[in-house]
Amino acid sequence: MGQAQNSHGRALRQNDMSYRSHHETHNENLGRYDMLGGALEQKVADSSRLIDGLQRRAESLDNSIQKTQHSMAMLHAAHQAKDPQIQLCLWRLSRREKRPLREQVRDPAEILLEQEKSTLIETQKKLGEAMKRTEYTIRDLEDKLQEVRHDIDHKTQALGIDQTCLRTTARSHQTAHAQGPASQVPGGTVAGAVPSHRGVNPRLTHHETSRNEGNRHTEAVRLGHSGGAKEEKSKILRDENNALIQRCQRAADEVAAKTENGLQHRIDENQGVRSRLQNEIAETRAKIDHTKDTMAETRAQIRALEEPTDNAATCASFRRQRATREHMHDPVSTRIQEHQMSTHRAHQELLAHHAEEKANLQDLNERLERLKDDLRDKTGALHVDGDCLTHQAGHHTANMPFNNPSDSHGTLRGRRHDQTYMARSNMQHIGKSNLGAIAGSTFPMLPHTAR
Repeated sequence: MGQAQNSHGRALRQNDMSYRSHHETHNENLGRYDMLGGALEQKVADSSRLIDGLQRRAESLDNSIQKTQHSMAMLHAAHQAKDPQIQLCLWRLSRREKRPLREQVRDPAEILLEQEKSTLIETQKKLGEAMKRTEYTIRDLEDKLQEVRHDIDHKTQALGIDQTCLRTTARSHQTAHAQGPASQVPGGTVAGAVPSHRGVNPRLTHHETSRNEGNRHTEAVRLGHSGGAKEEKSKILRDENNALIQRCQRAADEVAAKTENGLQHRIDENQGVRSRLQNEIAETRAKIDHTKDTMAETRAQIRALEEPTDNAATCASFRRQRATREHMHDPVSTRIQEHQMSTHRAHQELLAHHAEEKANLQDLNERLERLKDDLRDKTGALHVDGDCLTHQAGHHTANMPFNNPSDSHGTLRGRRHDQTYMARSNMQHIGKSNLGAIAGSTFPMLPHTAR
């Protein structure tokens, strides 16, 4: 009897302990569900925030790449735009080598063309170096964009898993809550509370896991900041590229304007020399005509001395036939002798004058030929410089684009057909068909250059 009562008491105490354990287990389970759900919600929110930040950084990087690629295209266009100018400069230098030999001097126009060539080549070199730097920056941005997108992919995949876990945990939490014990044991734990005597695994301490999550956030922030630094660097590079393009364009325009002014000055100077040569040719021809007239008068005067010379000789011959008594040196004989000596001296002087006149005439003719040759060379050099000044920049490189093809007036491309400019350069009255009339019949015809 007593043993039966003891057994009943032990059974009752065991039932109480079991009920208490049931409630504690259920409450702890609910508490763990709450903690897990809160951790998952925080993880999902943090991951979403990190992904949003990284996506904004990826979009910004992609925008920077596009802007930098556009800057690269502008550099490439500026680099190619210098090709027609360089070809024109080289063509001008080659064309001026075909000037007449005596005109092949290293004049200021030649120096300006050489300076233009070196300036254009230097600008292309600078643009090429900028293109290399820009290409390296684009590759760096693309690598960083790939790194950001790779991290986004990883975080998006992890976010999807955490969201799935969150939904699964929520459903499981509801199920566990519905399957709780039927009755409440007096003195039991509060529902959802975790008993203090049930500890966690020391290897998964809250401090350690928080540190890992903090490192994850820090790494994402570092990745975003490094991308921002590269974007800032690319922006600075784009600004430098724009400034370089403008500087190179200004330098190219300035040297082109100096070259055109130099060629125009050379043409004006050549025209002035040609005008003086034409005046000198006219004066020389006038002197030649005057010398020829003088020589004709001298020959006439020489012929005019034949009559007094013959008369004096005849008189002297007649007087030698006088009688012996009358054959003496009288005043008449003296006058006849003086007349003969005078006419002889005058004849010698006229012959000397005639010889000097012939020498002067030969010298004038030689001088005239030299003036004609000089005028011919000056005219040939004038046409060469005129071709250089009015030649199209894209004539030899038609496939090379210009910065603004529509804006041709007042530029090298438009001046070729600009009659106002041709009138200002005073070239239209020098036709290649009438060069023979300018310098004489011996003036060779220059090859006609297509205008």
